Amino acid sequence: MTPEEQFDYVFASAMQDRQALLHFLNGVSAEQAQWHPPDGEWSILEGLEHIMLTEEFFRSNLLTILREAESTHTWDTAPANPVKMSPEALRRREQGFVAAPDVLVPRGGRDFQSMCQALLAERQATREAVWGYRARDLSRLLFPHARYGQRNIYDVIEYSGIHDALHCEQMGRVTRSPGYSAHA
Repeated sequence: MTPEEQFDYVFASAMQDRQALLHFLNGVSAEQAQWHPPDGEWSILEGLEHIMLTEEFFRSNLLTILREAESTHTWDTAPANPVKMSPEALRRREQGFVAAPDVLVPRGGRDFQSMCQALLAERQATREAVWGYRARDLSRLLFPHARYGQRNIYDVIEYSGIHDALHCEQMGRVTRSPGYSAHA
């Protein structure tokens, strides 16, 4: 694949996961989103806020890495033989609680409907912010990931969608928890 094709592919994958998340959220009311499951998992509202915080954090860090690579002319920061989990393995990994970095922990105060309405625009804003790098090969430029180590730029863009899918699964578990009202 050319760099442009790779760029388009990973953003299309991430956008598809974002659209699936939005489809799920369209079936949830603001009242249902606030409900806290008894097992201590995040509410749907908290999960959504975490996703929004993560998108902002991801976009900022992605731009920092790309701008630094551009200013230093260093587009290859990968080891000779990188070892990483495939996107498929990341999607299938065992689910359960994973501690988020403090900066990505939901604090409350954001409106459910406003966040739902901003989901697609935020992902598109990330794509537009890095559009100027579309023609550059980003396969050997690393983006450090707290949980999955050194991943290249294409990997982390694709993972941004996988992250949405994993949280969509978590939100689905919330709707199946004892005490969740399907008619709020």
